[in-house]
Amino acid sequence: MRFLRAPEFPLADPLRKDGSRGDPTAPPASPWRLLAWLASRNKGLAISALVTSGLALGSLPVLPYFLTGAVDGGLRERDWGALAFWSGAMVVAGFLSAGLIVVSHRLTVYWRMDASYRTLQLATRKVNRLGDDLRRRLTTGEVVSVGATDINRISWAIDSLSPTAGCLVGLIAVGVLLFNTSVGLGLTIFIGVFIVGLITGPVLNKLQDRQEDYRERVGDITGRASDIVSGLRVLRGIGGEARFTASYRRDSEALREAGYKVAAPQAWLNALGEGTPAILLGVVIWIAARQVAAGDLTPGQMVAAFGYTSALLLPVHWLIGCTYRIIEGRVAAGKVCELLNTPEREAPAEVRPGPAAGAELHDPESGLTVEGGELLAVASAESDLVARAFDRLGGYTESEARFGDVPVAALDRDELHRRVLVADHDAYLFAGTLAAAIAARDGADRVEAAVAAASAADVVESLPDGLDSALDNQARTLSGGQRQRLRLARAIAAAPEALLLHEPTSAVDSHTEARIVDRLAEARAGLATAVATTSPLWLGRADRVAFVQGGKVIATGTHHELAAEHPDYRALVSREEA
Repeated sequence: MRFLRAPEFPLADPLRKDGSRGDPTAPPASPWRLLAWLASRNKGLAISALVTSGLALGSLPVLPYFLTGAVDGGLRERDWGALAFWSGAMVVAGFLSAGLIVVSHRLTVYWRMDASYRTLQLATRKVNRLGDDLRRRLTTGEVVSVGATDINRISWAIDSLSPTAGCLVGLIAVGVLLFNTSVGLGLTIFIGVFIVGLITGPVLNKLQDRQEDYRERVGDITGRASDIVSGLRVLRGIGGEARFTASYRRDSEALREAGYKVAAPQAWLNALGEGTPAILLGVVIWIAARQVAAGDLTPGQMVAAFGYTSALLLPVHWLIGCTYRIIEGRVAAGKVCELLNTPEREAPAEVRPGPAAGAELHDPESGLTVEGGELLAVASAESDLVARAFDRLGGYTESEARFGDVPVAALDRDELHRRVLVADHDAYLFAGTLAAAIAARDGADRVEAAVAAASAADVVESLPDGLDSALDNQARTLSGGQRQRLRLARAIAAAPEALLLHEPTSAVDSHTEARIVDRLAEARAGLATAVATTSPLWLGRADRVAFVQGGKVIATGTHHELAAEHPDYRALVSREEA
């Protein structure tokens, strides 16, 4: 079990921006090199698996050697002692070969799981480092397919390396043994294997191309299925379920056609794997029979030649299957490489200490400033531009934003995200108990207060076990308004110095919204809170309102001041009230 120890991985990106290699143990950026990197991380395990596989499969063709002694030295000479000796030796060799196969298989499984665990860690750490950038740079289908199919296929590609090595040793062993028996028989085997290799090469290239197309379609349809499931309630509400179902059906049919195209070269490979040994067996027996008739071979040698060639059946069959798995693994490794080489935001060259508590946040691009201790409402008809400003303040995009007198980009990201929280209205809710979903990292002692501030007590009471009730992924059994209040409760429980909320009450009724506005203002007293909203309830309760047009703050003041002085603001708020 020591082969299954948890591997340690570098957190560095595989390649620097200038193309140079970072950490020397970081995974390579190309598919074949990634497979080789995964296979070579635990060298002791890799060598053990390869050696035992070579001995196990390489010893199979040797077993017929004992038939030569049994036939020629025992049966022909009627020497029962020699017959018993050679027969017993063949039985012992068979047991040894079987034992080696068991050991080789166990080591190969350890090797496969080691590679699978390493790939999973690499992908998980990359996703964690990408953070909120993940949704901008990769589709849901691409990420899900890596975890659902690619990691498994890579592990099976690594699993195929040891039997591939063993099969090659077996082929060489058969050729050498037949050469010792007859030069003509040995040449027959090597020429036959060479011809099979020439035929197999183009088939493997076509298989790889079609596997890549199939994998692309798997990612597309996985992403579409995820979109449909996450938006099913909305699709049904607007009558779009049938349209998206039809689209999914078309994608599914295209995927099926791509699968059929993969099956054609795979069928050729299977035919070669099954047919080649049979053809070689027939040719070898024909040649051996003629040599026995001519007196060049003994009957025992002919029987051994038959046994040697018959021993090719298993290695060739396995070799074809392993080759197919390795091709699948190469395609999967290409997708993992795409994930691993997704650009990340650069870490600050010099991490600076954060500002004192209560420092203001300022975004020069929009002119938005969130002062310590205030409730700020940010009103705009273009809510996406306000969301971008919030992302800049939270350090999720490159910008010149500042936290106090320190550039946001120069702060330690963990410290920044602990002190400044950007809470989106559709933020992800993970599966688990309701209490755990609200507490998140370190808000366990603030759960009940946060539930009250978010006016979510009725949500807790509606569940069978209250805060201990289990929620499924994304809490899809709850309504949109209930989920939104849970997200708000989670943000309040985190208790950051600056909380940036984007449309936090867009899915609740006005009475619930009024309670949330008052309770949140009380719960966040003395802490900075910015709310992107056009709701008069928030605007009227805010200490200050920032009016944004075209992504720029054009005016600040109280709700009543802006309504009196700016017609555009008044029109925006009037539409909301209407």
